Amino acid sequence: MFNKVLLTLSMLLVAEPSLSALADTPQASTDQPAVVSPKTLTIGEKLKNVKTYQYYLSSGNASIGEKMKKVDLVIVEPVEMQDQYIKEAQKNGTLVYGYINAMEADKWNKDLFKQFKEEDFYHDKNGQRKYIAKWDAYLMNMDSKHYQEVLLKEIKKRVVDRKLDGVFFDTVGDIDDEYSGSAQQKQREGMVNLMKQVKKQYNGLSIAQNWGFETLEKYTGPYVDFIMWEDFNYSEIAHDDWSLEHMEKLKKVRAQYGTQIMAVSFKDKTQSEQLAKKHGFKFLWHPAGSDYNKW
Repeated sequence: MFNKVLLTLSMLLVAEPSLSALADTPQASTDQPAVVSPKTLTIGEKLKNVKTYQYYLSSGNASIGEKMKKVDLVIVEPVEMQDQYIKEAQKNGTLVYGYINAMEADKWNKDLFKQFKEEDFYHDKNGQRKYIAKWDAYLMNMDSKHYQEVLLKEIKKRVVDRKLDGVFFDTVGDIDDEYSGSAQQKQREGMVNLMKQVKKQYNGLSIAQNWGFETLEKYTGPYVDFIMWEDFNYSEIAHDDWSLEHMEKLKKVRAQYGTQIMAVSFKDKTQSEQLAKKHGFKFLWHPAGSDYNKW
């Protein structure tokens, strides 16, 4: 009986492979090979990677179209820029932002201008509109709900429906420069509400603003993907306390919200670029000054 048990155990040991042997034996699998999708970069990641950009507010042509394809980002005037150049640039990987004048109403843009009501304009203590002769424009009132609604419709028409990557709000700096006290706070709150509605209504559309550093730092920072610092000229800002203070504050906003800072210099090219790089700002040399009808 004892011998029969031993015989049975020896047969089982021969018949059953060891666990180590099973582990070494290739196993057939019905699972499909895993497909690894390339990572889709967020708009914040794309902006962080931007090396070259341009600010151009006139119409396009073949030459301009080719230039647009060679930069990482371009801000265009969507009323002027033709769809074909926008689409070609985007296919080549260029981010395209559409210009919207936030705090000033340009008289040349007649289709937009005619939609404004009197409440949409800023009025001084005498009830008069403020005319800005240099730009042939009027200072606007962001506290007006109607004005916000008109801009939202313009953004949909010029930016969203044409599938641009974001909206660039110009003249936000007017809030810091032209208003004070409770009136300034109302303008800032109106600007925040406009940006909130852009995000809500237009699927988180990317937002950028020009100047308005204090407004960004205190109000709009959570909604803005990049801010532009025009006139970033070494000889004027390198030893200016106000400028140096805001360089540090903007870096804090960037650390908190990921907001990129894009400097545009009109003077002192080499020194201005070195200063921008020191602070990790993007840099554009634009010798034509604020004439953005020239590339």
